[in-house]
Amino acid sequence: MRKLAAFTVSFALGICLAQYLLPERLLLPVAAVFFAAACLALLLPGLWRKRVLLVGTGLALALGWNWLYSYAVRAPLAALSGSEGTASMTLLEYAVPTDYGAKVTVKLEGVPLGKVVCYGGADLLDLEPGQTVAAQVKFQDSARLREDTITNFTAQGVFLLAYQRGDEAVYGEGSAGSPRWWPAHAARAMQNRVTALFDGDEAAFLSAILTGDTSGLSEEARSDLSEAGLSHILAVSGLHCGFLMTLILLLTGRHRHRLAAALALPVLMFYTLLTGASPSVVRACIMVVFVLAAPLFQRDSDPPTTLSAALFLILLANPFAAASISLQLSFGAMAGLLWLTPKLQDLLLGERPSGKVCRLLVSSLSATVVGIAVTFIGLNNLPTQYDPYTPGMNVVVIVLFCVIPMLAWAATLIAMKGYALTGEKMKEIQAINACRRDAVAGGMKLEDAMAKWQTIDQLPAEYKAN
Repeated sequence: MRKLAAFTVSFALGICLAQYLLPERLLLPVAAVFFAAACLALLLPGLWRKRVLLVGTGLALALGWNWLYSYAVRAPLAALSGSEGTASMTLLEYAVPTDYGAKVTVKLEGVPLGKVVCYGGADLLDLEPGQTVAAQVKFQDSARLREDTITNFTAQGVFLLAYQRGDEAVYGEGSAGSPRWWPAHAARAMQNRVTALFDGDEAAFLSAILTGDTSGLSEEARSDLSEAGLSHILAVSGLHCGFLMTLILLLTGRHRHRLAAALALPVLMFYTLLTGASPSVVRACIMVVFVLAAPLFQRDSDPPTTLSAALFLILLANPFAAASISLQLSFGAMAGLLWLTPKLQDLLLGERPSGKVCRLLVSSLSATVVGIAVTFIGLNNLPTQYDPYTPGMNVVVIVLFCVIPMLAWAATLIAMKGYALTGEKMKEIQAINACRRDAVAGGMKLEDAMAKWQTIDQLPAEYKAN
């Protein structure tokens, strides 16, 4: 049983329950019920004890964490909604132009947690991340627009909007020179270089692909990409992380795992911050980090566990991210790849030898199945919080990513009752794999290691002892 996957998926399901179904006043009572169920699981025999304990603990922690995050992060900012006064703010990124000036994400002085989007004059475009601005502003709750509830701001960790009143503002240097802002400076340097080499939408398109910043695209270019169904290529995701990993492996060699991991981890983290840490690139970065770290800790990489752990870390940083459409589509498509691809390969290819082309087609079809499920709601373009079908799509994504995989795992556990694999046999397999893995790490070819050690009797004594 995948213990980490069971816990993280339960945590994600609990966050979804808190965001979509349970009112805030019921979060702690329901969390207490789940925790009590987890405690009672200690009375259950064998494997069921672990299952119920992991699932109950994950659900309880999720509901409790959602309540605590809302109380400690969102509530202090939301309490300022409707008020007006002088505020001192630190820029967290470069400002982008709007029809009436500019907007930028800031940190409000005196409120250490949560972010604010400030709408002000065009002078904000001349500032750098880390600089400060003090101005007269009016605050508004980011979760409410007139009488409607919206989620696009809160899903990004923004819980308050600040509208500048008047043209007077005082700007300061703040921490502009701090290494904390190096990723933002690197992204701006890349954008400036691209702009110097290319013009118009060509420059904006390249900047969007490299850094994830689509603010430079014209409305005509956005419309053309949308009509052609190519808007998704602008999203920074696993493809970009794959390019970086390929480059690093070419430089270090495929068998130098520790060196590759030592180089890849800081590079991937830096690139994630450079591109704005969108859900798709954070997911890809975390999954690659898990894959790199698994051999270092003598563990096998498990894609479902890696995917669920990535979702767990994102929701731990901001539970309101569960309402993000990009997060739902990103994880839903990846879950489709991991869950449906093997089944479709067996169904379409059977026992026949399959080439790379066939496997790629089946993998693409797996992600398409998830997309088709979404289109049944009537989705033609990426939705916003104002579209009437957004709640329906949220439900579909929750069912596809949470409910169906959990049912599949339950069916797998039931089917394993009649499985012939014993604990002793599993230890033998692990010992053989450990011996082969160490030999490959020492320079032996994988094919030679597979041929040399096939049974427990062929292993050196130190592996038999383990």
